[in-house]
Amino acid sequence: MTKFSATVCLPPTAPRKVPAATAVALAPYDMNAGDDWNPVGEWDAWYIHVHPAAPYLVRPAHDGDRRLLTAATVPRRKADLAPLGPLECYGGPRGLLDLDAMRRRAVGRHDALRAAWEGLTALHPPARPLSEFVARHDSDPDGYPLHRAKEDHLLQPLVQEVAQRAVAGDPHFGMSFLTTDPVAYFALDHERVREGALRSAVAGYALLTLDGRWQDGSGDGYWAWADDYLEHLDPDAVVVDVLCHC
Repeated sequence: MTKFSATVCLPPTAPRKVPAATAVALAPYDMNAGDDWNPVGEWDAWYIHVHPAAPYLVRPAHDGDRRLLTAATVPRRKADLAPLGPLECYGGPRGLLDLDAMRRRAVGRHDALRAAWEGLTALHPPARPLSEFVARHDSDPDGYPLHRAKEDHLLQPLVQEVAQRAVAGDPHFGMSFLTTDPVAYFALDHERVREGALRSAVAGYALLTLDGRWQDGSGDGYWAWADDYLEHLDPDAVVVDVLCHC
């Protein structure tokens, strides 16, 4: 079971009609379409969705615009959307959305996470990545079992604190750090990861264009292409994200 976010682009559409229009746009990529498996299928279920921590942001001048997709503008019988905060929405006409603010938000969070990590490294002894413990297991699987390798990695004070902060709801270290090795993650090239956060700030893992083309992150150059496509999309075209299951 896999879930991923897809950004769907629609011609100018009233919010109450967006769920139905989205269904029509996505229909060619239904894995169960036709009498047999759909060779171009990408999903078997979807619903309109934004991550609670990263919804679409609205240009301040358009706050409350009824063309935006919100819990107030999309009838509940068409899509059960939870209320969001000020200047937040599920999508809408591209010209009403503050894409630059979304990019600044993503980069700002990345920088804050990096600063939080550096603050912890100043308080604890250096930690080693999980791969070093696994390599020791691989060289002596009987004398150093895998569960011991994982325990020894986790028991490092720096790794322990990150895990504890994730469980406690720290705003920087999310729950993903319970399954992601923080030592290895923060050893990645800072500028490359920061650029990745910038590129993926707006588009989902997949993007469905106005003319019905499906592109996704499995292809080289997708994120730069998707970001550029949305930046130059007709201001009246509607953008909405869906969470897909496949």
